Amino acid sequence: MQSLSLFEAYFWEWFDLLWVPVTFLSVPKGYRIKAILFVLACVFMLRLQVELFEAIGFPHGLLGLMHAEPFMRGVICYGVFIGLFLLLAHNSPGVNKFVFMGAALTLFILSFCLSTAIMLL
Repeated sequence: MQSLSLFEAYFWEWFDLLWVPVTFLSVPKGYRIKAILFVLACVFMLRLQVELFEAIGFPHGLLGLMHAEPFMRGVICYGVFIGLFLLLAHNSPGVNKFVFMGAALTLFILSFCLSTAIMLL
């Protein structure tokens, strides 16, 4: 197997941060900071979940039913939720800021629960 260079290793470890410029360009002006914070919260929560699984001694998931690494499963799960959030944020420019934050928190909690369930597999 080919070993990765230092740049490639860091790139693949943090490539989900590419959602930040996508968020900046796709969300209406009044909601950009909140949307970027949502993306950053998802990125860092994913790393905390993976570290938790490694700390409790299950680096490949609790049940071992899936062959993909928990990190990649989490990236896919959070990527779907971030994409859904950006789609909703882009199509609702005139919504109340409290409703926007409520939607962001709801999607964050849902993405956390679902990614944890997928990582358990």
